[in-house]
Amino acid sequence: MSAVNPYDAPDASLDTGHDELYQPKIFTFNGRIGRMRYLAYGIGVNLLLMLIMVPLAGATAFMGGDPSSSMIGMLGIGIFYIATIVISVMFAKRRLNDLNRSGWWFLLFIIPFVNLLLAIYLIFFPGTNGSNNFGPAPEANSVGVLILGWLMPVFFILGIVAAIAVPAYQDYLSRVQ
Repeated sequence: MSAVNPYDAPDASLDTGHDELYQPKIFTFNGRIGRMRYLAYGIGVNLLLMLIMVPLAGATAFMGGDPSSSMIGMLGIGIFYIATIVISVMFAKRRLNDLNRSGWWFLLFIIPFVNLLLAIYLIFFPGTNGSNNFGPAPEANSVGVLILGWLMPVFFILGIVAAIAVPAYQDYLSRVQ
């Protein structure tokens, strides 16, 4: 009788020594993006949409006398608002995929207070190392992604400092004069 059991699992190592990586594209629902790309893509796309939306809203406000012009402007603003929502869903789904979660978790943003916890989860929790159920890990961040991603925390801190400093400075000016 042979000492080899035909029902034993093979002894081959499935580890190839490296995980495959992919370069994420900005506008797609498939794949994964990490924390920094999530922040950078969100900030970048929203800045671009604001560059279009703010002049459109301003032009609509100045055309208050002509109802047809005002309606066209409001329709344009509505289209950009819908585009912002679709893009936000796209980025959140891909970030959830990086955390090895289904994109349907995005629906938790509808529930008050739970949406805050989900936002914290998306921003602060690290993604899965290597490949997961939703594909290979994204490549390392470029310098542009890092710069754009760090804008949000920097603006947040500057906003807090300004919210504290401006009223204090106004109070100081009123006492000096």
